[in-house]
Amino acid sequence: MRSGVDRHGRPDAAARAAMVRQVLIRMLWLNLAVVALKVVAWFSSHALSVLAEVTHSSLDAANNVIALLVARVAARGPDADHPYGHQKFETLGALALVGLLSVTVFELVTGAVRRLASDAPPAVDGTALALGIMAASVVTGLLGAGYESRRGKALSSDLLLADAAHTRSDVFTTLGVLGALLAIRAGFAWADPFLTLLVAGIIAHTGWAVVKGSIPVLVDERAVDPVSIQLLAEEHEGVVSSYGILSRGKPGAIFAELTIAVDPALDVSSSHQIADRVERRVTDALGAHRVVVHVEPAER
Repeated sequence: MRSGVDRHGRPDAAARAAMVRQVLIRMLWLNLAVVALKVVAWFSSHALSVLAEVTHSSLDAANNVIALLVARVAARGPDADHPYGHQKFETLGALALVGLLSVTVFELVTGAVRRLASDAPPAVDGTALALGIMAASVVTGLLGAGYESRRGKALSSDLLLADAAHTRSDVFTTLGVLGALLAIRAGFAWADPFLTLLVAGIIAHTGWAVVKGSIPVLVDERAVDPVSIQLLAEEHEGVVSSYGILSRGKPGAIFAELTIAVDPALDVSSSHQIADRVERRVTDALGAHRVVVHVEPAER
């Protein structure tokens, strides 16, 4: 077995954690660069919408810092207080990022409603430099979100997927600001708040998708159909029946438990050899992190 790789050819816990942190560090530097560009756009245009976008992008950079801290905790192995490891901290971190998304949605909706209720024209100057920076930020954000999403799927990382969703939300808000600048430049100032509300709705939908993917892991929803595990076990020679099948987790971090019944005439050593082979069979078939097989004598 190569160092850093488990017997299925996937990165082991330590290697996976290092890869997740590497992605987050790269995204942090990318977000800091985007913030710097948007600061330049703000000084160029003195547009309040661009200033709001600077704040939103700064929040993305703060998210990366939070995610790095959470990833460090999630990488710890099992201990006396956490016998199944710390991977759920990663899912909790994903929900924390959704909380920050919710703050962003609230701020966008509040600002849009305030703008709609005001009779004063928006103080926005759609300069060519600001428009160019916003367009470049959209392309950069799409590339960054795509990269982080691919790595998140490859590493089965809720944290990376949630952070990618947040980065993608920044792209949507940047598109909203870009559209508002273009509309105001063309004399349609009323489009600014309506575009903002549309962007807020898209971000809220993104956050809900992250919540739907995180909750089943946190509440230990069944990860695998028990019938499929039962068939895997009962197809093995020496297993009379299989029952008491439990599973939880997510792909790449599945935990399963089952009981097999064997011929009561078998000695303890032979029974446990069968259990070990069933454990390896189920683990390999599911790509599970851990499978526990209990042995009981079959009823005559």
